[in-house]
Amino acid sequence: MTVICCAMNNSGTYRPLLALVGRPNVGKSSLFNRLTRSRAALVDDTPGLTRDRKYGEVTWGGRGCRVVDTGGFETSTKEPLIARMRMQADLAMQEADLILFVLDAKSGPLADDLELAQRLRRGGKPVIGVVNKAEGHIGASGVGEFHQLALPVLVAVSAAHGEGIDELLRAVVARWPAPMAISPAEEPDPETTVPPDPHAVARVAVVGCPNAGKSTLINRLLGEERLVTSDLPGTTRDAIDTHLTDGQGHRYVLVDTAGLRRKSRVALRIEKYSAIAALQAMERAKSAVLVLDAVRGISEQDQRVAGHALEAGCGLVFAVNKWDAVPGGREAENRFRRELGLAFPRFDHAPVIFVSGLTGRGVERLLPAVRKVWQAGQQRISTGMLNRWLAEVEEENPHPRHAGRPVRLRFVSQVRVAPPLIIFFVNRPEAIVESYRRYLENRLRERFGFQGVPLRLEFRPSTKENPFAER
Repeated sequence: MTVICCAMNNSGTYRPLLALVGRPNVGKSSLFNRLTRSRAALVDDTPGLTRDRKYGEVTWGGRGCRVVDTGGFETSTKEPLIARMRMQADLAMQEADLILFVLDAKSGPLADDLELAQRLRRGGKPVIGVVNKAEGHIGASGVGEFHQLALPVLVAVSAAHGEGIDELLRAVVARWPAPMAISPAEEPDPETTVPPDPHAVARVAVVGCPNAGKSTLINRLLGEERLVTSDLPGTTRDAIDTHLTDGQGHRYVLVDTAGLRRKSRVALRIEKYSAIAALQAMERAKSAVLVLDAVRGISEQDQRVAGHALEAGCGLVFAVNKWDAVPGGREAENRFRRELGLAFPRFDHAPVIFVSGLTGRGVERLLPAVRKVWQAGQQRISTGMLNRWLAEVEEENPHPRHAGRPVRLRFVSQVRVAPPLIIFFVNRPEAIVESYRRYLENRLRERFGFQGVPLRLEFRPSTKENPFAER
């Protein structure tokens, strides 16, 4: 499996990578959001909010590059989670073309700043010192005491207020080893348009309860430690986009999300932000992998997460993780499938893959299942095919009469994808019973392969003479 780092745009032009590094709470995520003109990175006064590498796009003056946000760099603690965050920052610095060393104008240079400055000098990469939180002191007055770090370039900015950003970007352009590429914003956006080719990018949210193994599973798919993992619940806080391609050339964006807890347990402000980011990730992706903990079993919160996916119109694949720790073989799989059918009746058609993110067992089957569900959500069935299908199902099983009068479905058309919205024009839409609606939904899945995808069925009034006219 090959990881795509998006170093090229569609025309093959190289796009350099900026890495944002620095101590916790110096404003790296605020600067990331300012540079990418987004709110993709979570921002709060709590140190250590960012833990994984998060990538984005920068456009300025018709040119563009990539940028990666990292967790806070700390040397004063040996806590395992902090050490893994530091490893992520090291990896970002290794792959970057230019490093933005973010500093805090309010605190001044601290011991961790001095140590990181020495490390950057030894690394040999171009470095720009970005003195953040310098509101009202943009220019030479905002960087004075930071000259002791012996950085070649210092720029004072306020990411929160947008001050000094143009000066920073001018310094960035001047330090590139090669010209910046034409902005990728000029290219088609695969998240908002569906190209006709089979290699369109599938955006997939990876969701589930805390400590179900979402980040471990993504790292296994990637073949590298891209995301910070830990036995501690809540390690992931932000929604992290990761690009990869499978052996058939199919491209994906996997969005790792924070574990979704019950509302009564979402006490911290950060966890509320994380839950919102996870729900938004499902709405944007329109397909998701719900990671279940095979050892813990199916919880009420897992059912709530599936309910959120259904409301968001999000296709779903069940990844039953930690299956290496469950004895019983095929019999155990069949038993778990029966439990899934009872716990998730609205997703009894979704693929179920038994995996182990720790050992890699079954992981090779996950992406093909994800691709199939994503494509099912994007497909649009022609009106002619739908109406031939409707004639067959009505002949086989017509709707029961209502109050002694027939109920006739005269016409059907699909008007939207992701999720598919299919409208039936009926002489008496108020008479459609739920059992017949489910019958139509099941037959649609059988004929057109909508497995794993929520279907939206609407019934609108019509007349025999004009199926589109109001009764």
